[in-house]
Amino acid sequence: MCETRLMHRLAGGLARRAFERRFPWTTRRASPPAKQSVVPAILLVTAILLATAICAAASDLPQINPVARPELSETVHEWTFDSGDEGWTAQNQCTVSSGGGLLKIQSAGDDPYLDCPVDFPGGQLTLSMRVRARAGGGGGLYWTTDQSPRRGEDKVARFPLDHDGQWHETSAIFNAPGRLRDVRIDPGTAPGEIEIDWIRLIRRRPHPLTIQRVERVGNQVRFEVENDSEHAVALLADGQAMKIDAGAAMWISRSAAGSRPLEAVSLELRTDEYPPLKRTVFVHHPEVQTEWIAIPSPQGNRGDVSVQVARDGSLALIRRNGVLVALLGPLVHCDGRLPELKPTEENNAIRFQGDGISVRLRLLEQELSVSIESDRPCEGPVVRAVGGLEQGLLAGLEYLGKGERSSSKLDIETDGHLRFAPDRLMVTMPLMSFVTDRSSVAMTWTDMQLQPVFATPNFFDGADDHRMALRGEQIDAIIRIDDQPLREAILWAVGKRGLPPLPQPPRTPEQQRQLCLNALNGPLRTEAGWGHCVQERWARQPFADMASTVWRLTDEVPELPRLVPGGAHVPNGSIYFVTGRAQEWLDHKTREVQGIMQRQQGDGSFRYDGEFRRGHFENTASGVCARPAATLLEYARVTGDEAALEAGLRALETMKRFRTPRGAQVWEVPLHTPDQLASAYLVWAYVRGYELTGKDEYLEHARKWAISGIPFVYLWESYPIMLYSTPPVFGATQWRHSWFGLPVQWVGGVYAYALTLLAPYDDSLDWNHLARGILISAEQQQYPDGPNAGLLPDSFNIPHQRRQPADINPCALLSLRMVLDGQLDFLSVAIEGKHRVAAPFPVTIRDGMARVEAKAGVEYQVIIDGKRIVDVKSQGIDVLPLE
Repeated sequence: MCETRLMHRLAGGLARRAFERRFPWTTRRASPPAKQSVVPAILLVTAILLATAICAAASDLPQINPVARPELSETVHEWTFDSGDEGWTAQNQCTVSSGGGLLKIQSAGDDPYLDCPVDFPGGQLTLSMRVRARAGGGGGLYWTTDQSPRRGEDKVARFPLDHDGQWHETSAIFNAPGRLRDVRIDPGTAPGEIEIDWIRLIRRRPHPLTIQRVERVGNQVRFEVENDSEHAVALLADGQAMKIDAGAAMWISRSAAGSRPLEAVSLELRTDEYPPLKRTVFVHHPEVQTEWIAIPSPQGNRGDVSVQVARDGSLALIRRNGVLVALLGPLVHCDGRLPELKPTEENNAIRFQGDGISVRLRLLEQELSVSIESDRPCEGPVVRAVGGLEQGLLAGLEYLGKGERSSSKLDIETDGHLRFAPDRLMVTMPLMSFVTDRSSVAMTWTDMQLQPVFATPNFFDGADDHRMALRGEQIDAIIRIDDQPLREAILWAVGKRGLPPLPQPPRTPEQQRQLCLNALNGPLRTEAGWGHCVQERWARQPFADMASTVWRLTDEVPELPRLVPGGAHVPNGSIYFVTGRAQEWLDHKTREVQGIMQRQQGDGSFRYDGEFRRGHFENTASGVCARPAATLLEYARVTGDEAALEAGLRALETMKRFRTPRGAQVWEVPLHTPDQLASAYLVWAYVRGYELTGKDEYLEHARKWAISGIPFVYLWESYPIMLYSTPPVFGATQWRHSWFGLPVQWVGGVYAYALTLLAPYDDSLDWNHLARGILISAEQQQYPDGPNAGLLPDSFNIPHQRRQPADINPCALLSLRMVLDGQLDFLSVAIEGKHRVAAPFPVTIRDGMARVEAKAGVEYQVIIDGKRIVDVKSQGIDVLPLE
């Protein structure tokens, strides 16, 4: 690459990255990386000016529309079952009958389904039904068309089922190009009875008009209206007649009266052909004078947080140390209407009463509790944090960094990127939070059936604040205001209710060990060795991790002519040390570490510039650096190697600047995507750094990253297997396959293993309890029987309680169980003075002698001071001189 082209690429790269940070929705595939260079000052200035020019030219930021577009629908066909089963027949694990205008299904297993041949035009369709169920699991709809005549997971839609014996309406939305030929219903995943009153096949098409976005200009609120139809539409906008041409857009302005501190400004559109459209925004007028009521501060309150509420009950202002940090704007609204509220004072609280609605606010030090009781659906409190965004979190869905936008396409490009009012089942714990340059504002709640709402910047109201709210009829929320980083908000939310009790283990410890051993000796193994997964595309090899696990479980050494390193998600190379191959292990690790050090950059970081770099603002991330850092420091711990220690510590230093766990699975997930596996390796690396140096700052970083992984763990449950399960990332494979709400427990298992390393040194949380919860969830998810019994599914579908391949070996789970039970899974390392000893049995050092608690008759090896390998035939307790 010539120097001129390099300079142009560097300038373009700097400009592009600045542009991407401000306009992330425009990003494209990154160009190959340039090697580290000293960029001349003039080049840097040129790049900055270019980026500024691009940003100025693109000042009109696109805005997400948070209002669902109305749909027009027509019924294509209806099954009422007044004349029998009307074509529906049982296909698998069920029987079907009819009577009394009902279709009656008797499920006999975990995979019942029935189908009905049809012949209708396809397109955007909905299958709705009224159903009464007493079985278990969610429902599924499969279909075929003339263009795609075979059933498959590419033609499936899910729908919820309540198994309470009451009548409910439920729907599955799907797209079937061509002519629809067959529909199949899977009515749950358990034996039981299901009755259907009616089924309707409905064709859907969107309303041609949409109020796409809003903005405030002076005292005006402007609404952009778009017409997506192929013909002009005449409409009335709040009584004013106008017309919008086909495919056109127009702005309609409404004046904000400015008579109240918070004002609802609405636009309503009516036509002769279509249902009406309405959108409301809430405008804060800080200049408007009104009467304020201060929420009383209990005696002893530190007083750095104060709350004032407008007497009309529309708005509350939250200040910390006299500075406005957030507003509740509004306290509550019902479908865009502000209720008429009157205040009454209570002990240390204020209550507002209105027609069918009550709001109570109470301040205690840094926590504001808000209780709303309403006889109709409402939204509140609408918390709007003020200031420049530093971090943001919606547990399970969003983990934002400085200046980032929610519901972006950086991590997922399908419609799943719209996360402002997500499926509640995707929320892992009750926590939303914004950290700004003014304060940290977090909200937690109790009822997980409430609908959380999350948007930054606030595209609901066309404002630049950061919005979070809850929707429901009975709402109890606690808002915390302080100056702490995001991790403290996470810990606070967990602490409000504590970690949930552990799930019931599915088996006894002995049964669990036997199940895993059967898997290792069964479907995974051939004469060539074991597969990482049971599927044939994973080659069978004599993996050391599997051989080590078998030895730990049975005390029997598998006869293998050679060993291949790895095989499991948690390394376990103890087999090398009981088969006379310790030198082989040491040589392999030395080569691995040397390769890592060659890749390390001058600043201590590691870089990634593959296809999943697209969209991220730099070519590194916490997860990219953490795994090699952990490997370096593990090697330094076992061997005392100074070069590996120095390289690992340089990585720890450069990783201090990261605040988001991301980028640990760039074999398929975007570099930018928040990732629990990054949390795992960051904890691992910083704990080892603390152990090797004694620096408390490394322990504090380990604590920080342990907390960062908590929002990836389900801390509530509504299904038998759910609690402590772990969705792996807040994004998608290749920006398409969503992982929201879809646990991948092997990732959680690595995170849990890292927590066991931290637990002896930190009591911020009961880390072992959290780790054991994750372990038990993994054991629940293992196949309990059948050909793959004992294997861990790659993912677990919560609503359907269904295990989904690939099917993974259980070695990492066994390593986790061993360490939680106080047993050794890999190497014990003892360090005293200038000596260190690594052994496959517990080892201590005292007075220049190593003491190994082994098993009489076992032959094994130890590594002394990182270089000397000693053969031992155990006497049970073996004492080894170190000089």
